[in-house]
Amino acid sequence: MFMAGLNNQLRVAAHEIMVGIPAIRNLIREDKVAQMYSSIQTGQSVGMQTLDQCLIELVRKGLISKPQARSRAVKKSDFD
Repeated sequence: MFMAGLNNQLRVAAHEIMVGIPAIRNLIREDKVAQMYSSIQTGQSVGMQTLDQCLIELVRKGLISKPQARSRAVKKSDFD
């Protein structure tokens, strides 16, 4: 998703990355889609990231505000 940056002159991409590792493939095959989010959270070592992890990084870099991130986050309490 694209979001307006802090200065409203640029757009910032917030994204989720899922890599087709065997664990993810198995969850899909077994129709356990609800468990994929936690696999993505723990899969940073293979390049995966959740939308919330991306939003946290964008706030840390000063590209978006905490209220902007919170409005798009899955786990809103991470942005209180």
